[in-house]
Amino acid sequence: MRFLVVLCLSAVVSLAQAANFVSLHQSPLRIALPPATGTYDYTFNTKTGFKQQYAPEGVTGCAIGYSTGGCAFPGGGSLALPEFTGYQLQYKEFKIYIPAGTRSFMFSGYAPQRTESAFALRYGSAPAREGALSAAEYANVQATEHIDTTFSRLVNEPAADHLVVHDGGGTVRFVGGQLDASKGSTSQGNWLYIRQINGSPLYDVQGAIDVDMARYAAGYAAITWTATTYPDPVEGPGPAVGTVSTADQQAAAATVATATVSTAVLSTAGQPLQLGITLAQTAADVAANPKISAWVAARIPAQGSAPDLWFFRKGDGSWTSQVPADAEGIAFASQVTNAATLQFKPSLDFTEAEMRAVNADVHFGYKTSAGAFVSKGKIWPQ
Repeated sequence: MRFLVVLCLSAVVSLAQAANFVSLHQSPLRIALPPATGTYDYTFNTKTGFKQQYAPEGVTGCAIGYSTGGCAFPGGGSLALPEFTGYQLQYKEFKIYIPAGTRSFMFSGYAPQRTESAFALRYGSAPAREGALSAAEYANVQATEHIDTTFSRLVNEPAADHLVVHDGGGTVRFVGGQLDASKGSTSQGNWLYIRQINGSPLYDVQGAIDVDMARYAAGYAAITWTATTYPDPVEGPGPAVGTVSTADQQAAAATVATATVSTAVLSTAGQPLQLGITLAQTAADVAANPKISAWVAARIPAQGSAPDLWFFRKGDGSWTSQVPADAEGIAFASQVTNAATLQFKPSLDFTEAEMRAVNADVHFGYKTSAGAFVSKGKIWPQ
């Protein structure tokens, strides 16, 4: 009976599928080159992968990779993102590399008519939000979003999801604006992840990035590339170039954990699995963050073409398969008093044998008062 319950649980809709975001740079970018004088015979330059598409070459101080394009700012460089048509984005999860030296970023798509669309974006890691927006959430985002400042907010708030909605189809604007009013630029590169959570697949997307050419070229030279036929930058923040901005420091901090976690099994054989999760932090961390929230998630790995299945253990002892806009609602412990040593003792309903029968594992993460989420990854089995 208990084993059957576990099998039924594995059919629950995933609330945090393993991220499989498709790089837009892995589709060919086809650029028309100027025809010879007096002719209308165009030739095309086709490149695939960020490394090929955006090598710092071309017209000095202006276009990157091609002898076409213009500059948004003097001494800048222009990156034109590939355009995709014919439902090329029906997978609904994709990513774009924002290189070191980026001053401004504009990004949009085209949605089917008479549809509502919603998207979750996050800079540096996959968005936590997977569930569709409710009518009330949709209306709230619609009333409060400011697209022209989205780029700055994405980079400066790397541990937060940013939601974008659009009514009626046609052009959907995702991101716009400069990094700051003084034409500053990012000092390191990172990926921007976009997940569509409401609406039909987009017909196409397009965008443009303007960069400080000197910083961009230095950042490009320092990139670690994937070992693929058409290389992209590896996941995670790229090397810092020049003076590191506050935004980049925040992005790096969001991916680095300084606290330690240890796990012990508190239950006996044949009883529902209970874990003792001990979080140890420095005195400075505790002083800076008087409150803390913690999440406990169980994962059933993908089988065949099915994705990983995730579900969170809430503090009231229930499981959830929905991710609300406010993730505190699915925390195992929400806004508790912080201490140098904290212990969380989730009981998971199923025995260790039942968990192992479906290859389930348990993950842990926490968020401090500063708002930075830290994932400690898999904590059981060890």
